[in-house]
Amino acid sequence: MPVNPLTLHIRLTKHCNADCSYCSSWQETPDKRLSPADLEKALRFILGTSQAALGVSFTHVTAQFLGGEIAMVPEHELDEHIRIVEAVCAESQMGCTVGAQSNLILSERKAARLYDQFSGRIGTSIDLTTASRTIKGDAEKYRLIWKSADQYLQRARSTPGAIYVVEPGQVDDARKHLREAVRSRRAITFRPIFRGGIEAVQLNTAEQFRDSMVSLFDDWFLRLPVVVEPFYQLCEARVSEVSGLGRIQATACAFQNDCTRKSVNIEPNGDLYVCLEMADAGLAPIGNALSETWDYEAINVYASRASNTPVTCRSCPFYKSCHGGCMFESIAQGNGVHGKSYHCMTWTALFQRIDEAIRTHGTEHIREWLHRIATRHENARFEGLARAAERGFAEVE
Repeated sequence: MPVNPLTLHIRLTKHCNADCSYCSSWQETPDKRLSPADLEKALRFILGTSQAALGVSFTHVTAQFLGGEIAMVPEHELDEHIRIVEAVCAESQMGCTVGAQSNLILSERKAARLYDQFSGRIGTSIDLTTASRTIKGDAEKYRLIWKSADQYLQRARSTPGAIYVVEPGQVDDARKHLREAVRSRRAITFRPIFRGGIEAVQLNTAEQFRDSMVSLFDDWFLRLPVVVEPFYQLCEARVSEVSGLGRIQATACAFQNDCTRKSVNIEPNGDLYVCLEMADAGLAPIGNALSETWDYEAINVYASRASNTPVTCRSCPFYKSCHGGCMFESIAQGNGVHGKSYHCMTWTALFQRIDEAIRTHGTEHIREWLHRIATRHENARFEGLARAAERGFAEVE
């Protein structure tokens, strides 16, 4: 039986308790959110009609709850959302994994409860140095609250994974966060700064992002005992291909050209998008789950990327590992559905380094290293769940 996983981003609310410089979520009204009943309707619609609409019957759902800020949703309501996702998937005989992304601008008690609700599968955003993340314009207040919640989880549960947004000229700051990830046993993801509803955001040039990412990769690769994305995914994909094992199932969304068959984002009003980034950018939705409609014209346009990537991509020696990069980035950069992101030069530079390491060390050496750091990360989560069981559910008052 083929394995057809669905990455389902569920944005329950756009409201947020922070006011970061590159995001407009904090301007949203707090009472507009997806109800448990509407989520159940939406999920049944998506799973029940995916074969006809998207050409795939899903076998497993990885549901990521998002905001805005997910902690703005009342705790018991969030419990019901989780129960619904698990119940609907069980009825459909599908595997199900749930997780959440939070800014951790919340109390220690709420941080512990959120961790326990999602069995430790929570991520956050980290910024220990810049003034981009703020509460009422105050970056230090943001950091103070974030550190309190994060450090409590490190002591009482396990360290949450984090996303660090790489801004132009901030590679030294990014390197500091990589060192922090090693000290705290944190899985970390580096991604370029984006426009989350704020057009004035200064983006990285292709060269700036390449130089930053290559520097970070060189610091990490075969040296540091933490999972760093997208580096881990790129290494895993390339080693698998060179070893003749075939393509692994991509987990990093930028490296698949058939994302219309693997990814759906639900907005609070029921609108459906291929991914969270396309929703943030206001690109054409692919339907609305609450009105139980698919936009087949939009779906067909986005799905056509799988067979229409640029000729220069298809002739690239790394194409099977990269699959042409991110469709959203190509659209956002003005290159259209079938174009190529200018971050191609970043991924090419990284793949070249991976191939050089394969020639030097062999695929088995790299695979074993990847396995060790992934196992270390998952063991830390299990240890955190054991601590939660010992201490009782969200015991902090």
